[in-house]
Amino acid sequence: MTEKLENLPGVGPATAEKLTEAGYDSLQSLAVSAPPELAKVTDIDKNTAGEIIRGARDAADVGGFQIGEGVLERQNRIKKLSTGHDGFDDLLGGGVETQSVTEVYGNEGSGRTAFAHLLAVRAQLPEEYGGLGGQAAYIDTRRLFDPERVIEIVNSFSPDKRTALAEQYDCSANDLDSIAESVLDHIHVQSPTDSNSQMLAAEQVQELGESLAEQGRPLRIVVLDSLTIHFRAEYQGRGELAERQQKLNKHLHDLDKVANLQNAAILITNSTGSSGDAYGGNILGHKSTFRIQFKKTSGEVRHGRLIDAPNLSTGEVSFYIRNGLLVSD
Repeated sequence: MTEKLENLPGVGPATAEKLTEAGYDSLQSLAVSAPPELAKVTDIDKNTAGEIIRGARDAADVGGFQIGEGVLERQNRIKKLSTGHDGFDDLLGGGVETQSVTEVYGNEGSGRTAFAHLLAVRAQLPEEYGGLGGQAAYIDTRRLFDPERVIEIVNSFSPDKRTALAEQYDCSANDLDSIAESVLDHIHVQSPTDSNSQMLAAEQVQELGESLAEQGRPLRIVVLDSLTIHFRAEYQGRGELAERQQKLNKHLHDLDKVANLQNAAILITNSTGSSGDAYGGNILGHKSTFRIQFKKTSGEVRHGRLIDAPNLSTGEVSFYIRNGLLVSD
């Protein structure tokens, strides 16, 4: 990778090494960076940083103005990941979108983590079965990722979906263990223990996406469960609010870059305070394309309410979680 970087103007072996150590090990990651940011983390002057970024944009063919047709072409690449629940899909205009950040927030037991597991599995289904035909990255800040849930979901799929997965992973359609194992092999999990390692995980997802694209089975969803838990523990009180929000902003920006570069869906889960509002403030309101509130009241019924989305009306759907799937009753 450094050999490619050394072909850029202003980049020699020493600078290429600095860039790689700072996480800028691809043309795409350089092309979407800003000169002050690049200069700061690599200890090079801003003029050189600007020259490097311009060279990366030229080489990667990104960063210039697009005519409307080009924007339309990019929008036409957007895919929809079905939740498997018709009412939920209708609420979202067809499903969870790629090239977007979808936030699901709610109280404890509302089904956020179950939803995260479900989408990490469903993203692997072929597109004709409502999936995205790709792999999943799962940033597990609460250490709640459970392989048994994944196995339960696969075993709960209809026979035609299991057969589609078997064909995709070259397994026997009757060998449920091999199908589930293959699905697990295509969920890449990290369990960061603090906000810094969580942010690093998001940066490493960019590298993972590039590697998986080269292998021909692309990254199609990034799950972050949960977004704010480490930030709330480490940044307490009004005096630290500004720094926390700045870090959250960069973190979400890094995830948004993955969404656009890899044509992936970003699903983040979040908790609510005593007021019922999601943690994270206005930063999340600006960075999340879709915001969905989960609620569990009494019994086993859950409610998903679309709070904010472009070109979609707010609305609500009720559902149950049974054997890992979303069902109506």
